[in-house]
Amino acid sequence: MVKRVEQKPRVLHVIARMNVGGTAVYLSNLVMGLEKLGIENLLIIGSVPPGEVEDSVVEKLPIRRVPSMSRAISFTADRVARKEIEKIIGEFKPDLIHTHTFKAGALVRSVRKGVAVVHTFHGHHLYDPEFGFVKRSILNMWERRLAKRTDAIVTIGERVKRELLEVGIGKESQYISIPPGISDLKLGSKTAAMKKLGIAKERRPIVVWLGRFTEVKRPDRVIELAKKAEGFFFVMAGGGELEESIRASAPANVLVAGWQKKEEMWAIADIALCTSDSEGMPLSLIEAQMAGIPVVSTYVGSVDEIVVDGVTGRLGKRDVELLSGLEWVKTNQKRIVKKSALSRKIKKLAHEKFKVETMATAHRELYRKLGV
Repeated sequence: MVKRVEQKPRVLHVIARMNVGGTAVYLSNLVMGLEKLGIENLLIIGSVPPGEVEDSVVEKLPIRRVPSMSRAISFTADRVARKEIEKIIGEFKPDLIHTHTFKAGALVRSVRKGVAVVHTFHGHHLYDPEFGFVKRSILNMWERRLAKRTDAIVTIGERVKRELLEVGIGKESQYISIPPGISDLKLGSKTAAMKKLGIAKERRPIVVWLGRFTEVKRPDRVIELAKKAEGFFFVMAGGGELEESIRASAPANVLVAGWQKKEEMWAIADIALCTSDSEGMPLSLIEAQMAGIPVVSTYVGSVDEIVVDGVTGRLGKRDVELLSGLEWVKTNQKRIVKKSALSRKIKKLAHEKFKVETMATAHRELYRKLGV
């Protein structure tokens, strides 16, 4: 008697771009975590816009490229992308489609055909300065409509979920909040990284800002803080359309370092800084906490689900509060340095809450509830 081989459940993930950043790391960890739980995954990715870099995690993943799909809205290109996606759906025959971010979610959910669909908000557009009132209202209208074509909505934090519900996107019964999962981060050599950056003799606390040089990330705020905080040295790592203007305006205590390995950046950091106007749950801050590094951040998105204000870092809504946060860390440096008991506690809590296995298992259970 021939033993029947049971086919693995198939999940098709779709995202418009896999540029360097938290979303790419999140999705990579999710796909690899689901593979270990017996899910066959395929990831459709679009093109990365000029000025940005595709994340190297893509090389490890089972992907199909749809070059016509991008973050920008183009009726002609979007029509081509939709047809290409439909073709891949027909070939792969997924049991469930999981879309990530607005563009991919709109393309897939507008034409869904008899397959369960999950959509993940890795953040949202509600407070993004890129979107004015009119554009934001249009996006809200679209998301309300698309939610009706969605079986489940995932957010990476409770606050993101609450804010989406407040503007009428989906029903509470559709939502589930699943924190991101982060792999263990092996820090590089602090001495080697300092030497590479040319700051080997720096004695001031080193503040690391890691991200894209875009309007929503507010790299200009780092410059303004640095001008008022001469007792700190700032390293800004990343790239984007604002990089050169930030470099040109940087005071002497700021190094605009371009793209760097995060393992090296967290190795040199005494403080992790986030200045964004809008976030979901920044993976860079989770990584910093896993490394035992205190965080100073704007109070946005679900950052307060990562940082315990006044314990593992400081949160603020205004520049003056960020400045006082830096001073708070400096004053309390002896009890929150990387080898302290508190630092070990920060690491322990971060590893427990943000494990890849926990994230993948939560998604597997969600898929199972949807019949997959």
